[in-house]
Amino acid sequence: MLTSEYARPLVGKPYYRNIGIIKVYDRHNRNYSVGEIIFERFDDQNFQYIIKPYWKFIDQIPHGLFQGIPGIDMDLKKEAYYRVNMTPTFISMRTPSESRENVRELMKSVGLDYYDRFEWLLRSEMRCGDDNLIVVRKPTDNLRIQSMEQVKNRYFHPGDVIEIDNLCDIKSSNAKLIEHLFGLLHSGVKIYIKSENRYIDDNERRTMLYLLRNMLECIDRNNRNRREEGIEEAKRNGRYTGRKPIKLDEQFLKQVAITFLNNRISEQEAMNKLGINSRSTFYRKIKIFRT
Repeated sequence: MLTSEYARPLVGKPYYRNIGIIKVYDRHNRNYSVGEIIFERFDDQNFQYIIKPYWKFIDQIPHGLFQGIPGIDMDLKKEAYYRVNMTPTFISMRTPSESRENVRELMKSVGLDYYDRFEWLLRSEMRCGDDNLIVVRKPTDNLRIQSMEQVKNRYFHPGDVIEIDNLCDIKSSNAKLIEHLFGLLHSGVKIYIKSENRYIDDNERRTMLYLLRNMLECIDRNNRNRREEGIEEAKRNGRYTGRKPIKLDEQFLKQVAITFLNNRISEQEAMNKLGINSRSTFYRKIKIFRT
């Protein structure tokens, strides 16, 4: 049971502040901003973590994808949750403790010559096997992108701005564009319509997300149907051999699994080394190496 002293905000001005954005990933590797976490240090050696859920974005996330932020009671619907002079569960479950045997090596692996578990988390972008959440650094300045063509391979955060000429420019036949826009809206960016000299409001955002989600579901369903039809045709022609299991060298699998489980590489790095694209397959493969 959390006592009030650990949840009462510290007063005064911190001399150090670091901020990360909590994102949830779906099976298509699309990310959704669900909140931010702030770490503050004060002159008297006190410190606090502040977790601020993005309630208006959380309410628009597809059902079943987001299971909450571990360690806080989200049923309380607070604007901010404080953890004073203690490390919250969300941080402790995905970062190395100071007493860990190889902690210096882990800090050095991300360029740190001192112990800072929150900074380590931001630099390593470590995922935890128990959830589909990741923490990325919140930039000091917001991005302003002039067109949808510039959105590839970027992290977007609440406060960033994407400019488009007109909503009609978004063609319903362009599946990749639909997916990009869907992800952008869930990341919390502002969409500025140049022809109307305005930003889309929250009601428009909710409507667009609803429509885009349904369009993506239709695209996924059509793709699955085409794959199934192709499989059935291959079966009729005697050319279907079934899905081949991923073959991995046991020693190499063990090496990568132990490296990952010791937080020396990220989940994505481990999956890339093993040539595995599915998170469920990855965790099934390394299950035997967990202690």
